[in-house]
Amino acid sequence: MQKGKMASFIWIVSVILLLWGLLTFLSQQKRGEKTFSFGPISSNQKALIIYNPDLFYDLDEQVCTSFAKGLIEKGWAAKVVTIAAAERLNEEPVDLYVFCANTYNWAPDWPTSRFIKRQNNLENKNVIAITLGSGSTNRAQRLLEHKLTQKKVHLLDSQIFWLMRPNEEPSTDKTNVGVAVENAYALEKKTAKRLSHE
Repeated sequence: MQKGKMASFIWIVSVILLLWGLLTFLSQQKRGEKTFSFGPISSNQKALIIYNPDLFYDLDEQVCTSFAKGLIEKGWAAKVVTIAAAERLNEEPVDLYVFCANTYNWAPDWPTSRFIKRQNNLENKNVIAITLGSGSTNRAQRLLEHKLTQKKVHLLDSQIFWLMRPNEEPSTDKTNVGVAVENAYALEKKTAKRLSHE
């Protein structure tokens, strides 16, 4: 390869790597505090649903709130919180934890991973793992499951929902995000029913 072409190639690769690194850094930041409460406060079954908001898309928030709505139909109380809000919560008895992680560079987002690592109260707790991404999330799902099983949780289920890759067979009347939200709602109803019979 000629010197001029080699220099251009190196420059292009360097710019790509710089942009990739910058985007990764921005995407992986812990974002602001948000808390959404669903269902009767007096319920004796409580769920905590935790996520770190994505920089560009709110699929995580939509999926988490849909989960919560599925629970309250079974009489549960559910709280959807960002990582930043979860860090400030007073510890209280929770019957179900849901960890919703975004995928960046084929791995779960850093704030969610760090939050799980710092928790010392998850042993034998009922947990659901949700992995979100544009489409390539299998490795991220495995890593998220590994982080949770290291905490000796009772992993009830682990699901993937995609932003761009189809979440079911192509349908003319449903958006891909809409299908993800519906599936999350159905999964949470199934989970609530399962736990009520344990």
